[in-house]
Amino acid sequence: MTPMDSSSTKNQIMLVAETVTIGGVYIATSAGLITFNKYMLQDNHFPHAVHLTMTHMAVTSIYSLCLYAAAPQLYPSMDKAAAEWWTTMKYVGPLGVLFALALYTSNQAYRYSTVAFLQFCKQGNVALVFIMACCLGLQRFSWTKAAVLSVVIGGCSFCAHGEIHFVLVGFLLQIFSQCCECSKNLIGEIIMTGAGLKLDVLSFVLFQAPSSLLPLLAAGIYSWEPAVGTDFIKMWPMLLANASIAFFLNILIALTIKRLSALAFVIIGLLKDGVIVACSSIVFQDQVTFQQKLGFAITLFGMAMWSHLRMKEQVEAKAKQAEEVEAETQPLLAKKSEAKV
Repeated sequence: MTPMDSSSTKNQIMLVAETVTIGGVYIATSAGLITFNKYMLQDNHFPHAVHLTMTHMAVTSIYSLCLYAAAPQLYPSMDKAAAEWWTTMKYVGPLGVLFALALYTSNQAYRYSTVAFLQFCKQGNVALVFIMACCLGLQRFSWTKAAVLSVVIGGCSFCAHGEIHFVLVGFLLQIFSQCCECSKNLIGEIIMTGAGLKLDVLSFVLFQAPSSLLPLLAAGIYSWEPAVGTDFIKMWPMLLANASIAFFLNILIALTIKRLSALAFVIIGLLKDGVIVACSSIVFQDQVTFQQKLGFAITLFGMAMWSHLRMKEQVEAKAKQAEEVEAETQPLLAKKSEAKV
């Protein structure tokens, strides 16, 4: 085995380890929060989707500000972001609105459709992100990738057609939420890895949460009714626990996007859907038909092929970058040797 092959294998192992670690924690937290949200939105608990989402963003904003005040060293890019606040807000402002819309419509969809069906719908995020990323120049189009995505979309369609309790309102809310979520993920990737900002994870969350809270506050005031206050007093300990998990999840989402890219984030999200579907069948007794199980198996096969393509692409890119660095340093070393002679 050549040194180049050894380096490539090591990079691939490290990439797999990072993906499994971050992805595993994200899947467990996200699946727990979605199940928790479904529980909270039941009629006898806190059936107010916009106010639940508003609570999430309010608690996240407060936690972020307190953490920044206590340990500003955890926010290395905050000074630069504050100095270039106009550029930062130019990206974070739309992102905050998209995030608020995605959270609200997703939570609202749980009131009409089963958790299993909505998670099956989310499998279409892979194609949405890929198309958007190609349009923005963040990804290169290839027919191989298109063929793999067609397998994923085919499995997703199988799952949707197999739904027993189909509700159009819930489906449309979910599709709108997915469009907002994919747009938000791509903007987040640009903010954290490009656009001259390169925000760290915690700074990203600190800017994002208040930007999302503002439109939610307006919607919460507009839709306020006495029952919201009554249910809030009754359920506030559960709401605080629910919002605290949401804060941790927001940090995990930002970390996943920064370390693994938006597409890897979606792939991990699809694996998370399998865990959520299993939980929904056990906790909420959601029915999953044989056609949906078959469609989900097809989707998992497509996801495995897509993950292989993406990991191979990332490893090759790192190897190429290492070769370029080595090629640049060799002439300098040769000159130093000549000078000594």
